Amino acid sequence: MLDAKLLGIEELPDAWLASVEFSGMIREDASAGPSPFREVWNMSKPVSGGGWLVAGVQALQ
Repeated sequence: MLDAKLLGIEELPDAWLASVEFSGMIREDASAGPSPFREVWNMSKPVSGGGWLVAGVQALQ
């Protein structure tokens, strides 16, 4: 299970910055039960093309 929520986006002179909160349930091992998780991913993208790059991940628990 995965939920995503855009927390904010900011335009700088040469790049876009976005923060997205991901939350849900994750199973890290096939023999284990799912566990809840919550993280904020900060991403950047040049204004003049290119794709989004992960600039940082912060676990919230």
